[in-house]
Amino acid sequence: MKKLSLFLMLVMFGFGMIVSTSQAADITQAPDLTAEGVTGPNWNGRFVISPYAQVVPDASYTFIGVSHPSLATAHTSIGVVVEALDMTTVPNTSSGRATVFTVHAGTTHRVFIVNQGHSTINLSNASFTDSKTHLITTTDANQFGSVKVTGIGTSPNFYTSEANRPGKYNTTTANSLSKHDNVSQLSMWGVVYQSSNGAGFALEFIGDMHDSNSGGCSVTNSCYEAAGTTLGQGTQSGGRGVN
Repeated sequence: MKKLSLFLMLVMFGFGMIVSTSQAADITQAPDLTAEGVTGPNWNGRFVISPYAQVVPDASYTFIGVSHPSLATAHTSIGVVVEALDMTTVPNTSSGRATVFTVHAGTTHRVFIVNQGHSTINLSNASFTDSKTHLITTTDANQFGSVKVTGIGTSPNFYTSEANRPGKYNTTTANSLSKHDNVSQLSMWGVVYQSSNGAGFALEFIGDMHDSNSGGCSVTNSCYEAAGTTLGQGTQSGGRGVN
């Protein structure tokens, strides 16, 4: 009961941890979308955050699933960086606290934030060495932090039309289906899992497809997608993320 009370208390204060300045290597800020030529609202789709993560040796770890549900608005491959912030990782560097991978349409990747001495979840276990499983290891001490997911697409709010995708161009339906390369097209879910009793609590992800504002238009020609392209009534943009 004492551990559970501690978990709940830390969750309540967890939102204070999402402002960490730690970043994955070479990714330091959201792009300046105005400079990229977006003519409508500053729609961002680069970041997803979860305010709490936890690792307690021999007691608990954090699991995250990143799925590509293959939405009509999503690129078939979306690259992401998943970071464990405010934790002492092994190694305790930008590469040690993060894992980088590409999620393809219809697939799910697993990310475990776990202490380095975990008896089961480690690289000696073949169940955790496949290309869709990623480990972020921490020191063997109680660790509490947050999670940040960063999309690595250079222009997350620019779409590509059918004309930009080889084999998909049709002169009668050109530009009718736009694709976006951003994290608001992905579905993320996770849990802080207590190994001792199989209990735990779910993580909330802010900025993925479940929480992103779609930015749709209620009136024809009332807003813009990118580079001045008009959104029709009832259509949606690529998602706004958390920015």
